[in-house]
Order: sequence, then structure tokens, then C-alpha cells
Amino acid sequence: MRRIFAMAGITFLQGVRTQTFRIVGLLFIGLFGVAWFLRVLSVGQRALMLRSFGLTAMEISALLLVVFGAVASYYRERETRLQAIHLTYVSAFDHALGRLLGNCLLVGAYLGLATLVCAGVLWHEDAWHRAFLLGTWSVFLKLAVMCAFSGLFCTLLSSSIFASLMTVFTYLAAEFAVYPLALEGKAKTMLPIAVSRTVYHLLPNFDKLDLKYQAIHGESVGIWFLAGITLYAMAYLLVIFLPMWRVFVRHEH
Repeated sequence: MRRIFAMAGITFLQGVRTQTFRIVGLLFIGLFGVAWFLRVLSVGQRALMLRSFGLTAMEISALLLVVFGAVASYYRERETRLQAIHLTYVSAFDHALGRLLGNCLLVGAYLGLATLVCAGVLWHEDAWHRAFLLGTWSVFLKLAVMCAFSGLFCTLLSSSIFASLMTVFTYLAAEFAVYPLALEGKAKTMLPIAVSRTVYHLLPNFDKLDLKYQAIHGESVGIWFLAGITLYAMAYLLVIFLPMWRVFVRHEH
């Protein structure tokens, strides 16, 4: 475990020191700043608008941190032979799990800082509600799953561009896979229904993890529901990590 945590710490520190971390932070501030300046246009819905834009800005910028930060860090480590040096001290399992935990920790730290910024603005505007933390947690769960997918694509693909694109496409597919199911009754054949259901159940069900609606409207959720979606995300992380680890082991570095 010590080697896993050491690898996670190295990955986390590398991610914090990169320019990508600062750029996505500025992007978040810019997006949330626009919402703050436009709050006067949301007549009677100022609190809802600020909470909505805050969570959306956090999710978009954190996704970019995964796409451009975590993916680029993996290929940079491999190209500079730093990965080979690490593998002389840790096993492939420790390296793969440590990197995944480090990237999840990086996303968690980024979302924590973004939440503090949002909380300060929302408190100043009398728009703060503790349910906002539920939205932050759901964003973290979704992006932790995407950290696992990005690691899988990095081990499978030799190009960082393709790995980044596949990460984005997977996120979009998981985010919008639920909508074709709403059109089942209008489908003329069973094939589209079967395809949409198969894709939906294979991809992570982000509609089940997403608590932004509750966070925006200040609604609470049961502790068992919160525990259930957390266990679902952790189980999906494990499902993606296992093939990522096996592919990584087969590659001699």
C-alpha cells in the first residue's frame, strides 16, 4: 500500500505543478465570473442561476483537467522514460492503481478549491445552500470514473490525441445515453431500442450519479441513496481498472 500511495502522491504533485491545472482554474473563474456579472438578468432566480453555473463550470473545467492534464501526464512520463524508472521500484499493479488514485485525488483537490470559490460567492449573494455539496460530490464521482477511462485509453492507444478524444466521446456518450431511452415508444423497430439499451447499460449511468438538480434547487437526498451512487461509481472504477491494469502489464516498459 505504501508504494501505491507513493505513486499516487507523485501523480498528484505532478498534476498540481502543471500549467494545465492553472489554466483550467482560470477557465472556471472566467465561466463563473460571467455568470456572476449576468446574475441581474435572472429575475427572481438569481440563487438557482449561480448554483447552476457554478456546478457546470466546475464540471467542464475539471473534465478538461482530466482530458488535457491526466492524459498528457501519462504520455509525458512514458516519453521521458520516467515510467520505466518508476517500474523498477513499484509493480505494474501499484503503478496503475497509484496513477488512478493520484488523478482522482487531483480532481478532488481541484473541485475542493472550486467549491470554496463558489461557496464564497454564493454566501456573498445569499445563494448558498448546503445541498450544493451534493452537486460537487456527484461531479467528483463522474469525473473519477472518467479518470479510469482516460487511464484505459492511455494504455490502449499510442497517441495522446486519440486518448483525449476517446475520453471526451465516452463522457458525452455516458452523459446523453439516457435520452434515446425516452424515445423508445416512438421507435418503429426493436433494433434501435435494443441498441440504445445496450449502450446505456454498458456505459456509466451518469444520470443516476448526477445530483446537480437537487443541488441547484436546494433539495436533500437520503444517505442510503448517496451511499448507493458512491458504491456504483466505485464498482465501475474497479471494472475499468482491471482491464487497464492487465493491458498495462502486457506492455513492457
